Amino acid sequence: MIRQLLNTYKVPLLLTLLLAVIHFSSKDFTNPYERPIAGDAQAYYAYLPALFIYQDLDYSFTKEMNEKYYPPNYGKSFVKEVEGGEKVNKTFPGVAILYAPFFFMAHAIALIFDLDADGYSNIYQFFFLFGFWVYFLFGLSFYQKVLKKLGFESKLINFSMILIVLATNVFFYTIYDQSVTHIHNFFLINLLLYCLFRFKESSRYGWIGMAVLLLALIGITRPTNAMVVGLIFFFFPGIEFYKSLFKLLKQPLSILKTFLIGLTVFSIPFLLWKAQTGHWVVYSYGEEGFNFSNPHWREFLFSYTKGWMTYTPIVLFILIPGLVLLFMKNKKRALIAIAFYVFGIFVFSSWWCWYYGAGMSQRVMIDHYILLGFLLILILEKIREGKLWLKGLTALLAVGFIGLNIAQAYQIRRGIIPMGSATEEQYWDNFLNFDKKAKIYPLDHWDLEEVQELSFSPEFLPEFSLKTAEDLEGHWTIHVSSHYHFASGNSCQLKNIRKGSKLIFSFDARSRTEAENTRLVVDLKSSENSQQKTFNITPFLKKDEWVRIEYMVEPTQLVDTIKYHFWNGGSEEKVEFRDMQIRHFFSDEYR
Repeated sequence: MIRQLLNTYKVPLLLTLLLAVIHFSSKDFTNPYERPIAGDAQAYYAYLPALFIYQDLDYSFTKEMNEKYYPPNYGKSFVKEVEGGEKVNKTFPGVAILYAPFFFMAHAIALIFDLDADGYSNIYQFFFLFGFWVYFLFGLSFYQKVLKKLGFESKLINFSMILIVLATNVFFYTIYDQSVTHIHNFFLINLLLYCLFRFKESSRYGWIGMAVLLLALIGITRPTNAMVVGLIFFFFPGIEFYKSLFKLLKQPLSILKTFLIGLTVFSIPFLLWKAQTGHWVVYSYGEEGFNFSNPHWREFLFSYTKGWMTYTPIVLFILIPGLVLLFMKNKKRALIAIAFYVFGIFVFSSWWCWYYGAGMSQRVMIDHYILLGFLLILILEKIREGKLWLKGLTALLAVGFIGLNIAQAYQIRRGIIPMGSATEEQYWDNFLNFDKKAKIYPLDHWDLEEVQELSFSPEFLPEFSLKTAEDLEGHWTIHVSSHYHFASGNSCQLKNIRKGSKLIFSFDARSRTEAENTRLVVDLKSSENSQQKTFNITPFLKKDEWVRIEYMVEPTQLVDTIKYHFWNGGSEEKVEFRDMQIRHFFSDEYR
């Protein structure tokens, strides 16, 4: 039995184990910034300790938990005040229901073994993560089961699964970010489709009851999940399926059971709103909402700010040929798929935050990747019938897409592409680059007001830097060392420095020893006070090689004089500097 299960689900198991090993090996669990229950997950998860540990739907306990387990100002802000001053968790509770079995296991162990039973200690963090990988494994397993029900060959299903996992942003949201709902949605939707296929085969009500429960749970996880109806029409386009469904559901007992199952799950957010605010219906997202008159189609799909096809380019190579092949094979299904994607992208790109925060590509599209997998298999079937060179080209493209996806996921994780939202210049300047650059990329709406080149020639240096000045390779340089811990150029007086200014300090640096402590210190002085910023430059230094380094300072007040110096922290580190420049940009617009 166990051997049969292992053989049947070998690829889902191997993919899950592979990604879990990479995840655990790349994660520092001693780092409070890397706790699994973080970001959006703090909001979804908070329902459980609020209800079952603290009985506190004002979520006042989160302040203590944030101070105890998370860095300062790191906790997710998810509590909203509604009319009357009552507080409400802005998120929907569906995913908390999926978290619940693992929360209860963690809580039982914490109580039995006298651990911190506060909902956020290490045992809860571990079981939260364990639950995530369980749902990922089941999501892949039901992906496999559904596509097998459609008559696709196992080898093609498995190959498509490997590409969907390793060549799309699924990789990022398993390895690096488990805080969002989309892997859970992927599981729920695949399981829902499987239940409907089982009902189609057996006509048993149990499968419909399960499907109704899942539909309600999917709906209270994210309201936009209602679009799953489009997937149902795609995978079950025949009228006979709906006739058999309505024939069963029109029976009085079936109607009652369906109503009770749906009501039990679907009423949960309404009951929580009532308990939290005294109102049955609350719009918990405050000022956040949709603007259907101004969807961000192009940006959602192709921009360097999280564009779906920019950061997941394999999608473009699946959708176009896949839909063409589907149209040739089944026009009804093709039109449903096109309508589903057009409508879904319209809705998702109309959300006020159409890029959905930090991360990789458009994470909201992960929920429906079983449809992408279906189209991919149609392409693979066609390629299998083709010539050897086409199969070889496909293998090369597959390896290329996987490599590019893993590379970009790593870049986003390491901040080489900050927040997963680059400018065009930043994207291409760092394309397949795995060393983070200390470089500032001015935005289009910044106005350049002034540029100053600051010489390190002795005639322009303060007295304490004169002994460090040297003419090396045709450039005047200054340095810090075991004898001279400080080095500085003259102060400069740029014009009209004020709030909204962006001062970009650029210079070349070269280390002559190992360096860990050397930094740039900038003082912005006014008639009233001064603002000081310190930048550690050592992560970007290379021994015996010049590196261009840039940092930005944003003044919070009027500035009269700018002073700067380099300091090695009193160590024996020797670092040389040359070609200092300051660029003054200004913008009173924040974006």
